[in-house]
Amino acid sequence: MNNLVTNKKTRTAVFQSLAFLFFSGLAFDLKSATLNEDFFDLSLEELGDIEIISVAKKTQKLSLAASSIFVLNQEDIKRSGVTTIPDALRMVPGVQVAKLDANKWAISIRGFNDIFSNKLLILMDGRSVYSLFFGGAYWDTIDTVLEDIDRIEVVRGPGGTLWGSNAVNGVINIITKKAKDSAGLLVSALAGNEERGSLSIRYGGEFNQHTDYRVYVKGFEKDEAEKGADDWRMGRGGFRIDSEPDMQDKLTLQSDVYLGEEGERATSNVNTPPFGTFASKTDVFGANVLFRWQRDLGDDSDLSFQTYYDHTEREHFYVTDKRDTVDVDFQHRLQALWQQEIIWGLGFRYIGDETDAGTVMKLSPQNRSDRIYSAFVQDEISLIDKQLILTLGSKVEHNSYTGFEYQPSARLLWKPFDKQSLWGSVSRAVRIPSRIEQDVDLQRTLVAPTLGLNIVGSRDMDAEELIAYEIGYRFLDKDYSFDLSLFYNDYDNLRTIERGSIIPGTPSIIPLVLANELKGEVYGLEIATNWMVNENWRLHGGYSFTQMQLHYSAKSTDTTEELDEGDTPHHQFTARSNWQVFENWQFDTAVRYVDMVRTGTSKEAVDSYVTIDLRVAWQAHESVELSVIGQNLLGKHREFRGSTVDIQATDVEPSLFVKADLRF
Repeated sequence: MNNLVTNKKTRTAVFQSLAFLFFSGLAFDLKSATLNEDFFDLSLEELGDIEIISVAKKTQKLSLAASSIFVLNQEDIKRSGVTTIPDALRMVPGVQVAKLDANKWAISIRGFNDIFSNKLLILMDGRSVYSLFFGGAYWDTIDTVLEDIDRIEVVRGPGGTLWGSNAVNGVINIITKKAKDSAGLLVSALAGNEERGSLSIRYGGEFNQHTDYRVYVKGFEKDEAEKGADDWRMGRGGFRIDSEPDMQDKLTLQSDVYLGEEGERATSNVNTPPFGTFASKTDVFGANVLFRWQRDLGDDSDLSFQTYYDHTEREHFYVTDKRDTVDVDFQHRLQALWQQEIIWGLGFRYIGDETDAGTVMKLSPQNRSDRIYSAFVQDEISLIDKQLILTLGSKVEHNSYTGFEYQPSARLLWKPFDKQSLWGSVSRAVRIPSRIEQDVDLQRTLVAPTLGLNIVGSRDMDAEELIAYEIGYRFLDKDYSFDLSLFYNDYDNLRTIERGSIIPGTPSIIPLVLANELKGEVYGLEIATNWMVNENWRLHGGYSFTQMQLHYSAKSTDTTEELDEGDTPHHQFTARSNWQVFENWQFDTAVRYVDMVRTGTSKEAVDSYVTIDLRVAWQAHESVELSVIGQNLLGKHREFRGSTVDIQATDVEPSLFVKADLRF
């Protein structure tokens, strides 16, 4: 009965929210100018057919992409009022975003959501921020001045053919503006109840007519939850230099550094201090530098060379990890016979780490270095000029974890009309084991005074494998766009935790050994639609459905299947309205519905929820914009369970803050 009452309340809230979203724009639909005339002067067809790079590792029109891709542009980010990149990703249909506490998120695409989502590759201007330590991304350190983001390209589906291992369920590519597109001084400040304070200062200029630069600093502090200890403070700074010394060459040099402290409430299940539930602090530090050279060879041919160095440090009560990454990447694009375009490339990555044992975790060996060698080739064949395009390719890697891996794909795009396209693909992708999965010894709990459980890594772990089947349809018109993607993912060698033989001692230990005894199927669909009601009002909608079915092998002793199946909501719905009220006033609304998730074998549930975000902005002067933003306005709610590393989840609470942007 309680579930029925909850579901009825949820449905009522959905209908009320949608009615509010629609009538808030309809009631005040007045003809006016716009704060961002360049954006609203573009039709949906022009906005929807922008140039992207994440699908084919080259610049191409979105309408010619044989893949499920969604692009968040700068205007989307601004009008949403979000203060973090993870919250911006909530706008993307098919991306599961769940906030664990004030500084942690579980983010995935097409299932397997967790705080360490190990099947999703994240790039920041071409620099991978996927960590092979736990396997996944630390979202608390992925940040920049949000006004400097040009777009976020989200590829739903495998990207291993071009981007390599761990791009299994998707690729998120965060692309910042060129230095010349961020000229002048920007000062952005905000403060509120959850957002204690944030200040970003960025300045862009030019050294000469060929070379532009920008520098920035940013700092913020966020409040802790009502019953948590998850306050968060972070500072960062960086620069970017772009140079075009001649008509052929483009050079980019950029660097970032960050330092932060974040809290959490954790639970210890061992007989060593700290006991029970306790507050903990994590210190983070990182610095990176990236260089990129691009040369136009003429005749639709070019080459690029990119290298970067990335250093990260993370001091957690479980373990301290210091990590250095050096990456080198080369690629060449050329035109071949019979309307073929070939892209090939070579890559090398070195990863070295130093770890110090924490309260309950140790790794053996304590320090480790790994190398990844890779090569790829892709052939795009225009069977019928700009109407039927076949793309074949594969990447071959050799890594220190599983040896050789190959990731082929075949994609076909058919564009029968200018405004419509159909596409399909078959791809293979792999996820290689993390450092933790191979080398960890984690003391989990005492089940009796003389008996304990330890999670133990295994060097015998294989790569997880995916064979993905996708089809899609895309329609782009002046005032309306529609995008549909359907997928069926077949997984093998998924990670399990198997019981080993008891190790005598005081206490005696039952080892839980990591292995690959799970298979599964995940299928579903994503829909994205946009409607330009008139020149001042735009509506955006999105829906996704995801179904997971996992199966153990006959010899598996694992019992955590429901944890993986239940952590991804079956249904998600988003609706956004961007409305230009008057010449200098904007009113933006967003409604989100997320289905319930189960918390594992206990079959407890994190309830479904509906929430509303609002933004009102006033252009007080050509250089000054003031805005008031309200988020999660329908009340506090829980979005995820506690994490696999015993971090307690907290409620997401309503947030209200004011923001001032000054541009000179």
